[in-house]
Amino acid sequence: MGLGPSIKMTTLHHFNCPVTRLLNKEENLEFVGIIVDGVSELYDDKIYTAKRTADMAQAMRVDGAIVAIDGWGNHHVDFVNVIEQLGMKNIPSVGLSFVGLQGRLVCTNKYVDCVVDFNKGESGYENCVVGDNNLTEYDAMKAIALLKLKLKRAGKEVDESNFEKKILNKLLFKKYNIKKVEFGNSTKISREILTINRELADKFKGMEERIENIKVNIIDPFEHNILVNSNLDFMPIACKVRGELGRGVTSVLSGVTLMLTGVEKTSGFQPSNIGSSEGMLDKMVKFDQDGTPKRSDYIIHVDIEFKDGEARTAEGIVAAHKIADMILSDIRNEIKNIDDMAYEKEEFYDLEKSNKRKVMLVKIVSGLGNMYDTSMFPFEPGGFIGSRKMMNSSNLPYVISPNQCKDGAIHSLL
Repeated sequence: MGLGPSIKMTTLHHFNCPVTRLLNKEENLEFVGIIVDGVSELYDDKIYTAKRTADMAQAMRVDGAIVAIDGWGNHHVDFVNVIEQLGMKNIPSVGLSFVGLQGRLVCTNKYVDCVVDFNKGESGYENCVVGDNNLTEYDAMKAIALLKLKLKRAGKEVDESNFEKKILNKLLFKKYNIKKVEFGNSTKISREILTINRELADKFKGMEERIENIKVNIIDPFEHNILVNSNLDFMPIACKVRGELGRGVTSVLSGVTLMLTGVEKTSGFQPSNIGSSEGMLDKMVKFDQDGTPKRSDYIIHVDIEFKDGEARTAEGIVAAHKIADMILSDIRNEIKNIDDMAYEKEEFYDLEKSNKRKVMLVKIVSGLGNMYDTSMFPFEPGGFIGSRKMMNSSNLPYVISPNQCKDGAIHSLL
């Protein structure tokens, strides 16, 4: 038991995190940050990381928390332990998890009294459609409303009076809308057209010994009646122009998303954790979710052929994500040089607010290796290269700012 295609939080989902988005809009709460806590294999490690998460929350003077997870079964042990440790420090929390019928909690405690179930299917069971049971903005709205109620009942009623605010970090997004993606002799961006070097895949062949072949295709908007291999990730296409993740300036392409898929060349094995998502694209992906492309998006499809056995290893999955990031680097180099396109500005702030209740988000993410891991702080927004894997960090919690989450500090290795 662990994680299947319909509930997994892709890199794109963390980039567009609905809980982060809505907490940032809450005028009468101070969103102090996010703790990213990895799922551990051993029970003692689960207890250890839960205690460290609660210690961090207490040190941050947090009044309440939302705890979100995209796994179930054994991973709910981590989930309920975090909620318990927070409760023992008088920090009320609301959980967000897939439950339905299949994902009912394998254990509980007296502090687990409020869990928002983001199961969307009538059957109540996990399925292989990417994004079908994703955490949505509506789920986030319910969790925030319930947290306010729990704060009130705990004698920490939300203050709606005027307040002073201090800007801790400012992040500017320059969003360039792409209206056409095509192949050409070189990679370039001009007049809302992204041209990709038709020989781009050849540039990276042979760089990773576990990879047999790389294919790059362009999928046009609404043209999704095609067969694809199992989904490994959806990634945003963005680059840092100035500053580090969470501050400065980031340029983002809208209207286009990268999709990473894979299969073992000879055996035909489809990489997966619980159920693979190969099949007709329009049937195996629920579009227009925070973690999936819009139907109207162009999709840059990077398809990896693994050598036999390598789609079942952590090293093989890492190699695939590295290849995808290197392909994106070719596009990012051109994003930095755009000079003939208008862009939409969007600003994000990490704020300190006087006299407001402090709340935080705990993201319990994959950390067991293979195709169930997460990496933190890549060099580029939503990228992989330069990041540190949760498993290699013994799943110890990271504290990140809301802006760092928005700027792609979390990469899913799924």
